[in-house]
Amino acid sequence: MQQINNEISYPILSAGIVAYRNVRNNYLIPFPHVHQTLSELKLKGILLGIITDAPKLNAWIRLATMKLTSYFTEVITFDDTNTQKPSPLPFKKMLESLNLNPKNCLMVGDWEERDMVGASGVGIKTCFARYGSTKKQTKADYIIDDVRQLLEIVE
Repeated sequence: MQQINNEISYPILSAGIVAYRNVRNNYLIPFPHVHQTLSELKLKGILLGIITDAPKLNAWIRLATMKLTSYFTEVITFDDTNTQKPSPLPFKKMLESLNLNPKNCLMVGDWEERDMVGASGVGIKTCFARYGSTKKQTKADYIIDDVRQLLEIVE
């Protein structure tokens, strides 16, 4: 970072940050069929939530960038529990917040060691989203290659 007289050049720093964010946001797009599937799930009365290791503001910025904020009833972030998956705390916080029994829930994720392990550890069924991962083997209850397959699972 360029400094003038030992001071940060804020015009240069801010231009660099904006350029970085613009490039990053161009790569931040939902997988195919996400909007349609989330809309159908919501119309069925299914409560949708997100558990993420990201800080709260970053999580909401990502959701807003992809125009996904309206689908989710709850978003549990690192800031809510100060712990990351697979800790049971974020999963328990979600269950408590939505007043749900873990037996009636499904965790969809693409990270075996965090998403599947964490959810199954508190009794939540798991669904491995193979489209978001290079990993092919999993111990999840369900495996999907397209998010639309969730509609079949919840029936």
